[in-house]
Amino acid sequence: MKRTLTLMPFMVLLFILPFPGTVALRLASLAAAFLVAIVLWKRLAPPSIPCKPALALWALVALASLVGAVDPSYSLGEIKNEILYTVIAFLAFFTVTRQEGDLERLLLVLFGGALVLCALALDAHLRLGMWNDESLHGGIAAFAGYAVALAPMLFLYGAYASGRWRRAAVILAFAVLAFVSFLSLQRIVWWVFAAEAAIALVLLRHFGLTRLSRTGLAACLVGTAALSGGIFVAAQTERFGGQGAIVEDIRLGQWPLVVERIAQHPIVGGGFGRGAMSKAYPDLVPERKPWVWHAHNVFLNYGLEMGLPGMLVLAWVFFSLLREYWRLCNAPDEKLRFLGIAGLMLIAGVVLRNQVNDMFLREQSLMFWALNGALLGSGLRGLSRPGEPAARST
Repeated sequence: MKRTLTLMPFMVLLFILPFPGTVALRLASLAAAFLVAIVLWKRLAPPSIPCKPALALWALVALASLVGAVDPSYSLGEIKNEILYTVIAFLAFFTVTRQEGDLERLLLVLFGGALVLCALALDAHLRLGMWNDESLHGGIAAFAGYAVALAPMLFLYGAYASGRWRRAAVILAFAVLAFVSFLSLQRIVWWVFAAEAAIALVLLRHFGLTRLSRTGLAACLVGTAALSGGIFVAAQTERFGGQGAIVEDIRLGQWPLVVERIAQHPIVGGGFGRGAMSKAYPDLVPERKPWVWHAHNVFLNYGLEMGLPGMLVLAWVFFSLLREYWRLCNAPDEKLRFLGIAGLMLIAGVVLRNQVNDMFLREQSLMFWALNGALLGSGLRGLSRPGEPAARST
């Protein structure tokens, strides 16, 4: 009970994150979580904070972008939202998530929020026959980002679960998530699911966590790719009714222009924030398609915002996280290896999802960093206790 009370602001934050209109409660929960982490820092005795150089340079490059920012006040506000708040979430979750039991509590609350979100989306679709972007379950682009981050957590919980009924519940939960993802008609989500599944299958076999043969692995990979490709085509057809081939996507014509503009300003961009393109380079926004007001690619947006330094530091941040999870994959404890695989799936999924749109901000970014804090908080503590099984909190 005591641990549940300690984790309460963290649980509230994870539950409400995907729901629009909860910004005030979100920030209050984040502040309370950070306060708990500060007050209990000595008693919780967290291990050394991972990725410190990458996180510090990320913040410094973002602050340096204010020098050339077209709208400094906007960029400063975006730094606060996208770096300060997310790093606070990462540190707070890393500090408080000590053991497997803590992580399981957080994941169960995350799944509870997902269940409510999916139920609302299904209800709205049954009543309206379409996805309502203005509803409590949010827009389709946001849901796609949420789904690809949730899938690795379902994998991890299923790997930790003991008992057939819990694993069956995980499979059912993913089926619901996949069905609602199809209703969103976001095509990229199926290739991301396929990539996450491929990472899981290959690494499970590589680290001796499954008895799958090479032939079985190849068959699973081919089957996953075929299934994802089929659903992708179905989503494409359902969304566009046979009209609008992929090669006609406006982003494919826009990206070379964005790359050219970054090459013209390789050191200094328009200032931190996704709105840099429309603010600093309004000529890049198509007159007839004003919805293309940013590059729809997280790395290209960082290039427009901060030049090549921004793109490189973002890549370093992701690489630093991948390196920590690879350490966990090589741990002697089986559950730490599962955790490492889930972390690699999470990073790959979020990066791939944001190659055709940039949703690495606000609730998407907060959830990404909160989950990384929880996973690494539990995992690195496990590494510091070599030879001991992952403990459960009471």
